[in-house]
This record gives sequence, C-alpha cells and structure tokens, in this order.
Amino acid sequence: MPRVPDRRTLLTVTLAIVVGVTVGFFTGNLGRESKMPGEALRTDDATGHWRRHAEPASDVNAEMLTNTRIRLIMQALPTYALLNAGRLPESLEALVTSGLLGKDVIRDGWDRPLNYTHNAETGVYSVRSFGPDGFPSEDDIPR
Repeated sequence: MPRVPDRRTLLTVTLAIVVGVTVGFFTGNLGRESKMPGEALRTDDATGHWRRHAEPASDVNAEMLTNTRIRLIMQALPTYALLNAGRLPESLEALVTSGLLGKDVIRDGWDRPLNYTHNAETGVYSVRSFGPDGFPSEDDIPR
C-alpha cells in the first residue's frame, strides 16, 4: 500500500516549487515568449524586449522543405484539374484560393515563389525552385 506523504513533506515540496518559479521568473528564464519552429528570439539592444525573427535556413533544410512543398503542389494540381473540368490553374495562387493549399506552400525554402509552368494544350506542367541563389542555374530544384 502506498504511503501518504506527511504535511511537512508536502509543505517542503510546495515551497520549493514556488521559490523555483519565482526565481525563474525574476531572473528572466520564465515569462519569455516561447520559440516557434523556424524562428528565433533575440533581444533588441535598445529596449531589452524580445522580438521574433526568422532563423537563417540552412541550404539542406531549405532544400528538404522545398522538395516537400513541390510534392504537395504536384499532388494538388491533378485535384484542382478534377474540380475544374480538367483545366490546370493559371498560377499556383489558384491552389491557395481554392483551399487546396496554404499560402506558404507555394514558396520555396528560401521564401521565394515557386516557378510554375503549364501547357494547356498538352497538359504538361512543371514546378521548380531556382534554388539558394534565386536564379535559373544548376542548383535549381525541378520537378
């Protein structure tokens, strides 16, 4: 049978928790904004307030994110065509306005718009990112 802690033990544990939270709050370790994925917190030197800013994306993470987003778009395009009498969208924004994708999905891992081309006659389409440099070159991520 489990033993019930006595009053002295409960009081000691409660007091330790209250002191820890109080010290943490006043030393600045508690009460700060929490970090969201993909962002960092930094202090503004002039005011001492914490502000959010984007973390610099490493090329590997940005490339993985870009590939994932391109795959999502490639899955959404046939769905869009089924819902619109076989027509492909004129731009990727149409996938957002139709509710098939979120607005961040049509941007690459470097936060630039993805390049979408399609041929209405043949039904051939492509989605690509111009890679880390943002210009057509060998580092593009085509699909």
